[in-house]
Amino acid sequence: MNNPSSRSSLHRRVAVDTPEHVRLDYVLADIGSRAAALAIDLTVIVATLTLLRVVSGYADVLGDLVESMSMTVLIFAIFFAQWGYFLLFEGLGGGRTPGKRVVGLRVIHVGGEPLSFQGSVLRNLIRIVDMQPAVSGMAGAVCIVVNRRAQRLGDLVAGTIVVRDAGGSELLGTDALPPGRVGRPVLSVEQFELLAGYMARREGLDPEVRRRVSASVINAVGFALDVDHEAITRTSDENLVRLHEGEAPRHAARRGGASLQAATMAREQREEWAAYVDLVEKGRKRGLRSLTEEEVRAFGQLYRGVTADLARARTYGASPGLLGTVQRWAGAGHNLLYRARGQVAVSLGHWIAVEFPRAVRLYSRQILLATLLFYGSGAVTYVSVREDPLLGRALAGSGMMTRAENTEKDNINAQYLEEDIEGAEMPVFASFLMTNNVGVTLFAFAGGFLAGAGTLYVLLLNGIGLGAVFGAYANEGVPLILLAWVFPHGFIELTAICISGGAGFGLGSALLMPGRRTRAEALMERGRAFLSLIAGTALMLVVAGLVEGFYSPLELPAAAKFAFGGVTAVLLVLYFGFAGRWSAPRPGVA
Repeated sequence: MNNPSSRSSLHRRVAVDTPEHVRLDYVLADIGSRAAALAIDLTVIVATLTLLRVVSGYADVLGDLVESMSMTVLIFAIFFAQWGYFLLFEGLGGGRTPGKRVVGLRVIHVGGEPLSFQGSVLRNLIRIVDMQPAVSGMAGAVCIVVNRRAQRLGDLVAGTIVVRDAGGSELLGTDALPPGRVGRPVLSVEQFELLAGYMARREGLDPEVRRRVSASVINAVGFALDVDHEAITRTSDENLVRLHEGEAPRHAARRGGASLQAATMAREQREEWAAYVDLVEKGRKRGLRSLTEEEVRAFGQLYRGVTADLARARTYGASPGLLGTVQRWAGAGHNLLYRARGQVAVSLGHWIAVEFPRAVRLYSRQILLATLLFYGSGAVTYVSVREDPLLGRALAGSGMMTRAENTEKDNINAQYLEEDIEGAEMPVFASFLMTNNVGVTLFAFAGGFLAGAGTLYVLLLNGIGLGAVFGAYANEGVPLILLAWVFPHGFIELTAICISGGAGFGLGSALLMPGRRTRAEALMERGRAFLSLIAGTALMLVVAGLVEGFYSPLELPAAAKFAFGGVTAVLLVLYFGFAGRWSAPRPGVA
């Protein structure tokens, strides 16, 4: 229901038709303002991380536990800066980060609806692709310039646009209302056109030429100054400027009598508008549910009245100031109303028990493809490294080879790591593993936007790395020691990577095989559909990180670790195979 404006203007615009059949016009944010907002946000991020790094540098003097806690916080802060800052600020802040607030921008959906949390997740997961090559942001910048809605790649997937936010916290004061009647014009149309022509050219005239021309014009229109007793003390040019200031609004009102109707409407509706604004502000702060039943009923009536007033203001040819004010508040009410209607309450327990495993079964083909590529590349690499040990040294890296060579042979219970991880170090180790692995899965999903090429790269890179390490340990005769380390968390972690790869391929299929929809429509639809998979993999990797950080390093018999891993494998099969199979699907939930 949106139609990009065909008018050529300094700023691109987009028009949205609301369900009340009222058009809301938005000015699209240009690349300069978006870059300024991004610069402010990056400054906030860098300053915060720098402060945390300085603080953590002094934490060691307070003991190992405090040092461990500070490093854990720093690791999560770095991860949040990369993946969570924009996602959470936009998702929970009405489509605005601190940078967007300062510059005056807001993210909304293309239909005019306020940005949903789901939309924020999608547009910001793809940000890593928009920032390519490296951190230049060229991919996103080029897309903004060439796209008619100024959408970057993440906006295409989420179905969002970035618009200028006219504010809206101020009340409808007298400055928002047009002036009352300004009286009848003194000059005729021809005389006013002569005066207006002089005013349009006066800045470009030399002082002497301006003096002569103003004297000529004053001879034709000077009678209008007869009632001004101070006119004799001013120059001809100053008198003409003063006369134009008084006559311009009178002739504007004469040419457009309808604008007087708009002014009258504004004065008549002022009390209702003020009541409406109060309710919108209250709903913004605490949500529509914070309003009483009577206030909700009043809000609905006033909202319908304001949208009707907006249509009347356009018909009357209202001034830009009045029209912009009414539209801003109509849009604020629209956002508040449809944000409440669009919320679908799904409990975390229901999603884990039903929705996530159902989504895995629904998209099992894409996940199977990712699984074959991941394990297939690993198996090929393992065989190649077994046949060529030098290849294993090149792929596994010197650090991994040194660890394999120094591992105690013929002792399946030997430690995989060279040094034991003490209790105070476990939170740091777990947080690093957790954030690193979640980052890999997010890369795998976002890479699907590149027609699946990015997802393929992540799967092959990790599959080859895994195969090379196992091959190197096998060449040294200690594969079971590595397997004992991987077994407790490996089934959860590697399954999550395959699921995220399937989600990435599903997103890539929107570009390669959009079907009867446009590619933009297919991207939006499939992006939302596969979002449940990404959320599920993130939760799985949190669990895997906890196991790898706290359980795997323990000095336990290898049999205990194999048993633990075997139980997780059986539970995963049962969970994805049967959980939620007999539950009725909830409406509106993918």
